[in-house]
Amino acid sequence: MHITKLEDKHLSEALNLFNKTTNRGDFLYEKLNIDQFRMKFLESTSIYDIHSFVAVENDQVTGFISGTYDKDTKKSYISMIIVDEKHMRKGIGSMLLKTLEDTLIKQDLMVKKIEIVFFNPVGFSWIVPNTDAIHPNAPGIDQNSVAYLFFKSKNYIDFAVQNAYYMDIRDYEFSNQTSEVISSVEEKGVKFAYYDIEKDHGLVELLDDLGSPVWKKTVTIHVEKMKDKNTLLVPTFNHRVIGFTGPLIVEANKRGYFAGIGTHSEFRGFGLGKALFAKLVMGLKNLGASYMTLFTGENNPARRMYEKEGFKIVRTFIDMRKVDF
Repeated sequence: MHITKLEDKHLSEALNLFNKTTNRGDFLYEKLNIDQFRMKFLESTSIYDIHSFVAVENDQVTGFISGTYDKDTKKSYISMIIVDEKHMRKGIGSMLLKTLEDTLIKQDLMVKKIEIVFFNPVGFSWIVPNTDAIHPNAPGIDQNSVAYLFFKSKNYIDFAVQNAYYMDIRDYEFSNQTSEVISSVEEKGVKFAYYDIEKDHGLVELLDDLGSPVWKKTVTIHVEKMKDKNTLLVPTFNHRVIGFTGPLIVEANKRGYFAGIGTHSEFRGFGLGKALFAKLVMGLKNLGASYMTLFTGENNPARRMYEKEGFKIVRTFIDMRKVDF
């Protein structure tokens, strides 16, 4: 058995191993086709490098591993490791991991940290158990997986817990409590509508206040592209934007998409976030979405808002890192 770089000649076998593993209860990822597999495991970009390796025994692929190095953030990530069940407990996973770790550390000797987290530029969609629902990215490593225990044994430590939520929204209606919260917020002069590019103001200030570069980029691109046809849902007070959620988009698989949700720090504590989230769910339902998925940190107070609207935890993921290189 030897470890070597993943090449085109290995793709078919490695793909078959990936797709076969999706039948395992602790491996929820969607099956891939050959082009998707190549893009995720071979095709580096100007923004990030991909490093992938295979374990080969008797001319057969018995396992593979892949990771990325983000050139912008100068961070290293592990994307995937799979060992054929028939070849487990032979040390293959350990050898694959050591090879990838050495490669990532050598790429940038100043970076002495490798993470398994959703900031990885290469993501994998996964299927919500007992449904046909799909979430577009795993927010860490599945707590119920064999891989989680493997990385724990290799000195990777937990640094965050991410809960993935799901809800079928086809029959969603405001509860009496939610309706009361919305009415209370609206009685204070707050209005909810899609962002009016002519009348509303303060969107940039809001995004700066929220402090998320990802949200700022996503929202700005959407508004600039869609202009008065944007689907950014905002609460306003005298046309000042004091929060946002969206853009509201129904994906091809009927998942209701939104990039994020946030309220201005000056307008918290009176139910604005709860009202905005409920309006988001209803808005996506009215656009034709069948379900929503999202994830948030175990200790994020926002989880109570999601749970009150009926969202349930369907999987728990762990963000992990290793620093002792």
